[in-house]
Order: sequence, then structure tokens, then C-alpha cells
Amino acid sequence: MFYQHFRQNEAGRDFVIGDLHGMYDLLMSSLANVGFDQEKDRCFSCGDLIDRGPASEQCLALMEEPWFHCVRGNHEQCMIDTVRHPSSHEIAQWVLCGGQWHLQVSSEKMNRYADRASEQPVLISVDLPGDRQAAICHAEYPLPVWNPGKIASDPDLVWAMQWSRSRIQSGDDSVVAGIDHIFCGHTIVDQPVTLGNTHFIDTGGFESNHLTLVCLSDLAE
Repeated sequence: MFYQHFRQNEAGRDFVIGDLHGMYDLLMSSLANVGFDQEKDRCFSCGDLIDRGPASEQCLALMEEPWFHCVRGNHEQCMIDTVRHPSSHEIAQWVLCGGQWHLQVSSEKMNRYADRASEQPVLISVDLPGDRQAAICHAEYPLPVWNPGKIASDPDLVWAMQWSRSRIQSGDDSVVAGIDHIFCGHTIVDQPVTLGNTHFIDTGGFESNHLTLVCLSDLAE
């Protein structure tokens, strides 16, 4: 699956969070601070659940929670590629990126994690009140016009949504037509950065101990 669409949450609120990187307790405390209700509210993630922080496996377990929905980040992609095609080079590269935790986990368990992560989309859209829509991807949405139907046939587009930093590095503040808001992680920022209608919200929680949490439901007010 490359793209997943969610209808408006009529029962509760919707939130989006930046990269978790193993900071499970920080997520839980951040949600508690806003009175998150797991029965009614939903949490959408910009991906990179794993590596660097202390609780990668707990963060991967979030994929089983009905209130939690994530896109597949580049760190999940590294996990999938390494587990499915292990080599000393792949393993070394992943360890350098914070993946050493997996060396203590059984192959059987890692295969289950990789299978589950591979089921996650690279792009999510969420309907908001007022006939508006927000999107979530990991790195950036590189096209000038909203066109989720293009993803399945364009591996370069998939790569860009998981890995690219060109928009934020160039300060490209052009608006992506056809979508109201796009939320991305991947590139660590001191404070959330908005360029056009794209919001970069990875505030480096594994180092800063600050996880950016945005209430999507408030955007339409």
C-alpha cells in the first residue's frame, strides 16, 4: 500500500506527531498532556518510529493500536530492506543510523516487524471539518499538485517522500495545489517550520525531549 485516506473523525480529535525515534514514553506523556482519548481520538505519525531512542519495539507495537496511524519513514524502510536482504553492509549502515537495537531481537520477530511496517502507506490524507484536507508523509511531498494516484507507479516519488530534503534545504515556499496542509518529519528543526502549506514538525525528540504534536482538528477553525 502506498496511499491511505481517512474520513473526518466525527467522534473525536485528530493529531499529527513528528518522528518518534523510539521515544515511546515521550509520546504517551505528550498525548496525556492534551487529554488524548484512545476511544475517540486518532494520532497520525510522520514515520520513523524506530532507532536512536530507547524504545523502538514499543513504538513499533503502536502499529497495532486502532487509534494510531503512521506513514513509512526512511528508518522503517531501512529496517525492511535489511531484514529482507541482510548483508554486512546493510546491517552496518542501519546500526550507524541508530538501528543497533535490532541485534538483540530474534529474526522471527524482526521479520514480523518488517512485514507490518511494509504494510504502512508512504502518504496519508485526512478529511478535516469545513471540507478541508491534510496530508502526512515522512520527508516531503515533491510535486506541485496533489496527486496521490501517481505514487504507485512512480518509485522516484516514493523515494522523495521518504528521503528528500530539497524543499526545506532550498526554502521552497511554494504551495502544493489541491491540498490544504501537508505535514512532514525527517529533517530536524528547532521549532516547526512552515513553507507554503507544508509543515516540518520533527523537533528531534530523541535529543530535545520535545515531540511536536499538532491538533489537525483545530486547523479548520
